[in-house]
Amino acid sequence: MRTVANMEEATTLPPGIDDDGGRAGEKTSDEKDKQDPVVEHPTSYLETLAHLLKGSVGSGLFAMGDAFHNAGLVAGPLFTLFIGTVCVYAQHQLITTSSVVSSRLGLPHSPDYAETAELALRMGPGHFPRLASAARKLINTFLCMTQLGFCSVYFVFVASNLKKVLDQHISVDIDEHYYMAIVFVPLLLLTWVRNLKHLAPVSLVANITMVAGVVITLYECAKDGLPPLSDRDLVADWRKWPLFFGTVVYSFEAICIVMPLKNEMRNPHDFARPLGVMNVGAVFTGLLLVSVGFVGYLKFGDKVEGSLTLNLDNSALSQVLMVGLCVAIMGTYPLQAYVPIDILWTPLSHRWRRSGCMPHPVIAELAFRSGLVLFTFLLAEVVPKLGLFISLVGALSSSSLAFFFPPLLDWCWRWRGGLPVWRHAVNAFTLLMGVLVTGWGTYSALREIIENVGAD
Repeated sequence: MRTVANMEEATTLPPGIDDDGGRAGEKTSDEKDKQDPVVEHPTSYLETLAHLLKGSVGSGLFAMGDAFHNAGLVAGPLFTLFIGTVCVYAQHQLITTSSVVSSRLGLPHSPDYAETAELALRMGPGHFPRLASAARKLINTFLCMTQLGFCSVYFVFVASNLKKVLDQHISVDIDEHYYMAIVFVPLLLLTWVRNLKHLAPVSLVANITMVAGVVITLYECAKDGLPPLSDRDLVADWRKWPLFFGTVVYSFEAICIVMPLKNEMRNPHDFARPLGVMNVGAVFTGLLLVSVGFVGYLKFGDKVEGSLTLNLDNSALSQVLMVGLCVAIMGTYPLQAYVPIDILWTPLSHRWRRSGCMPHPVIAELAFRSGLVLFTFLLAEVVPKLGLFISLVGALSSSSLAFFFPPLLDWCWRWRGGLPVWRHAVNAFTLLMGVLVTGWGTYSALREIIENVGAD
């Protein structure tokens, strides 16, 4: 991770900074984006869009039927689009805050999420500067929890779908845990790829496979007809809503990867512009989530599984679909692991190099990456309930990153110039939403997991 010297001095703004976040005569944030240090393997607009879609559209997409079961056919789409809008708004807040603090402090790079939080809080009023260092550590912790949680869910998704397919062709009943062990090796090898540029073809193939998988899934659900809307809950029991929110935030949230993807682009300005990578990816993701969630719950009702693919019949087309989706999800795993590897490995490698304890840096990094893959594998073995695991990860860490920190940081850097009432109201609402979804959703998911484990 990048660090900034003399962070303690950032509680007061450097000379020449105006209250609007600019420095007299300084370059615009768009110009500054183009001045960032040259990335060794920069990605194009389409390559970055492929990475963003692959990071957003994964196993959570096929859990949307279960999510709509917890919300209802009417409430589900409305809540999904609303949550998606708030998520994207918060992502724009984070991108803007990163550009502003970089411009104010004259940084030679665009700070990542955690560094942005530390710098913005040091610019804030009152006691905010005292919380800056703790906030950076907390955000890095949540980022690692979220991404490693995603990676663990991928183990469960791939194993459960492989088991459903192979059970039709072999007479031996192999436990799902053994399938997790089987997929450990290919996921390990994919994680050894050390830069996003080389992962772009993998993401592109995975995206094509995922889109084809969605089309086939919707076809398989609708080919024999769909039941009438009156057979399903239009608005589910409100006590189920926390599980819905956790799943949707898990499925929609990409705030963990927006900063790394933007900073790896050849033209970072293309990421957050009106028709940039972030907005285009969000629209496409939202349409997919609503479509799959609505059709999945309408078709299977209370019997919908944590992954919609597990509800499909055993036809040849369904089996090809599940194998293809397993390949697509496996292709997503190294992208999700990129963030925690960057957060944890970078300072660790710097420390080892200074101490002279790392004569073979590449081998050491591959060993570290292997250890993270092993950790996510063991975590998946402990909590194999896919739908509940997705809700827990989404509620506990994704909600905090999506809804809690961005409005707080927005307040900090804008406070000197004064904020209009509408911005205060939007920030307060987003912050309250983050607290509610995180607390309520985490409690509900943990309660369900404990009850299910006890029942087993």
